[in-house]
Amino acid sequence: MRVGSGSNPQFEYFPVTADQGLRAWGKDLGEAYINAARGMFHLMIDSAGLSPSESRRIKVEAEDRESLLVAWLSELLYLYEVEGFLPLDYEIIQGGDQCLDVHLRGVIVDPMVHDLRGAVKAATYHLLEVKQERGKWFVQVVLDM
Repeated sequence: MRVGSGSNPQFEYFPVTADQGLRAWGKDLGEAYINAARGMFHLMIDSAGLSPSESRRIKVEAEDRESLLVAWLSELLYLYEVEGFLPLDYEIIQGGDQCLDVHLRGVIVDPMVHDLRGAVKAATYHLLEVKQERGKWFVQVVLDM
């Protein structure tokens, strides 16, 4: 299933036994990582109509692009689980193969008010891929549900 802005989807899902596969893409590596985050949170909550009221800044580092993707999604899950923070807008301050520094704007989720869909427990290394192809960046990750 492809999901995104109108006729220009930015991520899609693929079946994995007991888990959920996610592919995302973008014009650059940072945009692909951001679209992976959007795809992950799309599984968890309906964010339609929400407006940012809080901000956070996170910086993640890893030894390679693949590990950076897992670290990025894991840090976002941590913010969501511990603080209830749901990012809606992403601004890359610094990005690269081993570092991602991002300013996030979002909301604090209230389970009594917001439409929750499901829970993602973790981003895994199973079937993990980060590649550049035809002038775009593609990422693939399996999410433990």
